[in-house]
Amino acid sequence: MVTFLMSKNPILTMVSVPTLSELKASFPALKAIFFDMDGTLLDTEKYHTQAFLKIGRDYGIVPPHSAEVIHGLLVGRADHLVFDVVKNWPGFPTEWSTKNFVDEKNKNLLTLLSNVPRAEFLPVSILSLLNEAQTSGLILALVTSSERIVTEELLRMAQVRDYFSQVITRDDCPKHKPDPWPYLHALTITSHEKEDVLIFEDSDVGVAAALGSGAHVIKADWHPRA
Repeated sequence: MVTFLMSKNPILTMVSVPTLSELKASFPALKAIFFDMDGTLLDTEKYHTQAFLKIGRDYGIVPPHSAEVIHGLLVGRADHLVFDVVKNWPGFPTEWSTKNFVDEKNKNLLTLLSNVPRAEFLPVSILSLLNEAQTSGLILALVTSSERIVTEELLRMAQVRDYFSQVITRDDCPKHKPDPWPYLHALTITSHEKEDVLIFEDSDVGVAAALGSGAHVIKADWHPRA
């Protein structure tokens, strides 16, 4: 049975992955589901943190925080926002642009995950929901703040790319979460009304973007936070 918790926002927080029948009981007009990627579809947030910490070790960056605090700073933040936070830390390469930082972090991330079994970052319950949704004819879209190149590679590693009719990345958007533009764009290109769409998001930044679209929103809290 799926478990809901009331959040501080006027949305539900879900602490376990639902079945499609459970979702349709709450959203009978459901025609499409939009997923965030990191921390929602895939349990990858901890690997993003590990990828960042490796940059620190490789380049002699001295973080002013513990690894636990750094993880909290990274969760839900797009890479360009992370860069703005860390670029002034002692030892950070002064010549680096945002692109240099993102490329290095993504290289570390993909190397880490290439040695991790798929089940470690894609729970069976998520795969079951994707299968149910696809079989029932629902439209699935992915809306992420990650770059196209790393998004496509993560979806390939997880073997879930073919479930999504649309994949919207940071590279496709003039505005980024918490702005609702990525989700409004998803509504447009999937030709669905907001009343027929459910969005899963895990971070406060992502939830703000999802709520701004006017669609139904559930905060996904089914992956461990550390």
